[in-house]
Amino acid sequence: MIQKILIIKSSGVLCYSKSFVNDEDIDKDFVSGFLTAINNIAKEIGGGEIRSIHFRNFNIVYTFDYEKNWIFIIVTDIDDSEEEVRHKLEYLKLEFFKRYRDDLKNWDYDIVKFESFDEFVIKNIFIPPKILLVGTPGTGKSTILELFPGETVIKIDEDMNDILEKSIQLPNLEGILEIIVREMDLEDLVENLKNYKHFVDSVDIICFLTNSGGMNVRKTHKLLLLLEPKIKKADFYVIANFQDVSTSHVPEKVEEFFRVKTYGLSAISKKAEKEIYEILIEIVNRSILKKINSSQKVICKNEREEKEEDDDIIIYVD
Repeated sequence: MIQKILIIKSSGVLCYSKSFVNDEDIDKDFVSGFLTAINNIAKEIGGGEIRSIHFRNFNIVYTFDYEKNWIFIIVTDIDDSEEEVRHKLEYLKLEFFKRYRDDLKNWDYDIVKFESFDEFVIKNIFIPPKILLVGTPGTGKSTILELFPGETVIKIDEDMNDILEKSIQLPNLEGILEIIVREMDLEDLVENLKNYKHFVDSVDIICFLTNSGGMNVRKTHKLLLLLEPKIKKADFYVIANFQDVSTSHVPEKVEEFFRVKTYGLSAISKKAEKEIYEILIEIVNRSILKKINSSQKVICKNEREEKEEDDDIIIYVD
């Protein structure tokens, strides 16, 4: 997920910023000056321009326009594809110059005129978190997906696989405009993981769906154990569906067995829609927002002295 976007004059003046997370404690001008200065240092010592800075908890990706002396920067999650982010950066740069061509010719350092750029950024640059809903046949994947409004669409991933997904808006989440929920068969995913590599690498959360019966709980757990060592990014959760069936194991029992945070659900009940929204809001908070908020402290003016001495920073230059 993209955390923030910065457009900086090469002199260090911050002209535009957009954050998709709560960063009220961060001095954006300080961050802008820091990112400009470190790029200037890299050039002074003959390292060329900085392409990216890899911190322990996030990445900073640069692109430049030397003719007009502008720097474009995206701060993104550590596991996000730099190739995808760089594509977004180039799109951002082209649109910025196209939209503000006349204003930039004799720019008077008035940054208010760039506030209208928010609309384009929100619609075209923001990368929503992705949640994958997996389960064996009959566990209720499609039923759950149909609880959300809107049309279920079929997407073709980079490996030419058909993927069912929905774009979903979640209320009361700071900076998260929407999420993408995708569904697929768990056995197919485990057996053909190589064919779904790009697809799986792009998701932030995997929810394992079980029908809460003993046999399916054991089967789902076995498949989870096969999949777990091969997943490098996503957090795991379990949804114990069919809680309306008397023979179902309660969520606490399923969680004890899986040792993974588990939520109970009856996807056909009258309150199912409300419950699935609550589940998604909680897991997005747990796996995305809390991680992002903790990473904000790494370059925070008020907390620089508290930064851990062993924070890992890798700088890539051309």
